[in-house]
Amino acid sequence: MSAVVRNLQKAVELNLPKLKADVKAIRRILRVERFDVSVVCVDNKEVQKMNRIYRGIDEPTDVLSFPAHENLKPGRLPDPWSDLADLGDMFLGVEYILADCQRHNADLDDILPVIVTHGFCHLIGYNHKTREQWQLMHERELKILEQFNKLTGQNLRPLTGQSQFAR
Repeated sequence: MSAVVRNLQKAVELNLPKLKADVKAIRRILRVERFDVSVVCVDNKEVQKMNRIYRGIDEPTDVLSFPAHENLKPGRLPDPWSDLADLGDMFLGVEYILADCQRHNADLDDILPVIVTHGFCHLIGYNHKTREQWQLMHERELKILEQFNKLTGQNLRPLTGQSQFAR
């Protein structure tokens, strides 16, 4: 199945080949290559509009994930041979992410795979509305990024903090 990575914004210069390679590596780690997924990079205006419409929060954000299967238990994948072999769609607010990187003296190319990992976790049923959900999601992100780090030689860690339950 396919992974579509699109850049629909012009506010931030992206290393699209690296982002595509990172998405491919994360899909392989999660063993979700049989599922379609789309990762779309948008600007602040677009991600804020989507955040307002779908979450009732009128501000930009880093990632919005729209799972194709709404009621998955965390980490349980849908049947890849079903009519809907799709994980869903992920929208990256790259302008927002870049501003956050600048505030924390971080590199955009290093942060994007962390954000994508977070988005993928949402697509496969994880959430962080409670402390227990956050802990479960955080542990899964750690495991994914540990494998990603072995593949890439990087040292990436999840960004989610316990104070960010409803992020």
